[in-house]
Amino acid sequence: MAAARDLLALVISRLPPRARHELAVLVEGLDEELYRRTLPDPFAPRQPWYQPGEWWHHRLYDESAHL
Repeated sequence: MAAARDLLALVISRLPPRARHELAVLVEGLDEELYRRTLPDPFAPRQPWYQPGEWWHHRLYDESAHL
């Protein structure tokens, strides 16, 4: 899940302004749902390469939920 969200962040950062805004609005709604359905991970490593906005690396979620 975190890898997919990282990819979305990368794509958003490289799009032209209008497309960036449109995709960011869609992803924002998905982020809200992901945040609502997950819990904070108190044992998540605080890696120096994670950006402050990459909160999805610090959440607990079921990796098999997509199966």
